[in-house]
Amino acid sequence: MATDNITEQENNLTKIDHTVVMVANLEESISWYLTSFNCILLHQGRTLAVLKFANMNIVLSLPSEQRPHLGILKDDAEKFGEISEQSDLCESTFISDPSGNPVELVKRTFQRINTEETNS
Repeated sequence: MATDNITEQENNLTKIDHTVVMVANLEESISWYLTSFNCILLHQGRTLAVLKFANMNIVLSLPSEQRPHLGILKDDAEKFGEISEQSDLCESTFISDPSGNPVELVKRTFQRINTEETNS
């Protein structure tokens, strides 16, 4: 049946790990997201924070630290470039889509809660 085929396709869809949102004030933005939505704080540093939602993470970042981008889980990310550790949060490589938008291919994420004052 067509419905079974759609369900099978949905089960095999690539997963988005995170999107990066630029914020002017990190503490204020963390507070707003935590009180406005049902999410949890996974990581907080001096320049960025990671909020976990049911279907993906949102990275709040000061503009000087990162560019807005989409992080997509990709088991074979190394086929697209050298894998490196990013801010102690994941192992990934960056590419650009045909329009020049940055896309982070995430091989592995670190799912720990860390609220230490680090440079990340």
